[in-house]
Amino acid sequence: MRQLIITLLVGFMTFGIAVDNADARRFGGGASMGHYSRSSSATSGQKASTPRQAPASRPAAAGNRFMGPMAGLLAGGLIGALFFGGAFNGLRFADILLIALVIFGIYLFMRSRRHAYANQQQGNQQYQQQQSQQHAQQFNTAQSGGGSYGTTPDWFNRERFLEDAKAHFTTLQKAWDDNSLSDIQDYVTPELYNLLRQERAKQPDDNSTEVIKLFAELGDIQQFDQKAEASVLFHGVIKENGEQNEFSEVWHLVRDVRDQAPWYIQGIEQR
Repeated sequence: MRQLIITLLVGFMTFGIAVDNADARRFGGGASMGHYSRSSSATSGQKASTPRQAPASRPAAAGNRFMGPMAGLLAGGLIGALFFGGAFNGLRFADILLIALVIFGIYLFMRSRRHAYANQQQGNQQYQQQQSQQHAQQFNTAQSGGGSYGTTPDWFNRERFLEDAKAHFTTLQKAWDDNSLSDIQDYVTPELYNLLRQERAKQPDDNSTEVIKLFAELGDIQQFDQKAEASVLFHGVIKENGEQNEFSEVWHLVRDVRDQAPWYIQGIEQR
């Protein structure tokens, strides 16, 4: 009986704290990857093959995810040492009361961590909202001056393109959560697919996110010989790790200039 109690107690602390630090991320893992369109790199002054770095807040989340289970294991080890060391011989009422106090202390600890994490997320959301608005303005200003690098195709339908882009965003997000790589492969270039496949392998199998708000803005659409390139700014709110986070990212797409040719995502750029 005592061995069972020890096992349950250690499992409770380890699992409870680890679940509190689940790390679900959106399509692409919230990182910049792939190639950027020539029109975007020309107007922004960046090289097409040099993706921007992901937001600096991501490494902190990974650290918290690592420290949570470690803290649970350490706490469980201490309790186990007390049991096996003879501190709780006989399991009297006082021992049961002490176990209850330990469990209550763990509950208070987890609640305080959630409260601190919620405050941090609230501050991050406010900051990200300001950054998203600034990036949207900068994006539109920069893209408006790129006409000298190509011509806007006559066949391009802006409204239909943005409508399809938003539908593809939600479709790919679901495929990412479901770990359906075959569905993702239909929408991206082979080079980006290889990067996405590697990134998805780092994420939990039961990844769960939800698109709360989504806005799409056309950045640029130009034709170069028999290729067309476009960039779309997505911004809004997405639910990750049980928290609603502001996001802003640019998808760079490419397609052949022929009837009914599909668009393929060749790069994702975090803003």
